[in-house]
Amino acid sequence: MRAAPFLGLMRRFAPERFLLVSLQGPHSAFAPGAELSAKGERGFHWGVSETALDNQATHRACLEAAIGWAARRGGDLARVSLAGFSQPCSFDYRAALDPPHGRPFRAMVALCGGLPGEWVGPEPPAPTPFSRETAVLHVSTESDPYYPPDRIAPFEGLLASRFRSARHLRYPGRHHAPSAAFDAVLAFLDAEG
Repeated sequence: MRAAPFLGLMRRFAPERFLLVSLQGPHSAFAPGAELSAKGERGFHWGVSETALDNQATHRACLEAAIGWAARRGGDLARVSLAGFSQPCSFDYRAALDPPHGRPFRAMVALCGGLPGEWVGPEPPAPTPFSRETAVLHVSTESDPYYPPDRIAPFEGLLASRFRSARHLRYPGRHHAPSAAFDAVLAFLDAEG
């Protein structure tokens, strides 16, 4: 999702007192028809590296710049929350282990996204003091071709093992931010953000 539409979406589920900043991050694109294959072939476009670590570093630098921009406009560095849709969710979860502003995120909302691949590997990274202070709400849809039910089944447990609290909600639909979830997201951010 591009930055402008996501900003509009956030206005629908963020409490009024929030200062909202929306990033346009780098991402790869699936080769048509390959998104569900084991190989998961991806196409890359200008500004996106084939190297995952490069893209993660770019996301982190953008996040750090956005947090700095918000702080210069009165944003409270002790109250930064993140929301992401699709691929940026995994980038946000990685950032929560070691936040670029040196403080825990208050809350994280992930919409129709995944977890970092290395979290299910043989040596997953451990939680950190930062992540242990962060509350997470992960929203999935039941017919998402990128994140089908078998793939999202372990998400709540994997998140609970790293964060102060973790809740995983599922809604009908495909790969989109379900408007049926907005009341739950608003209540979560109002309580945790």
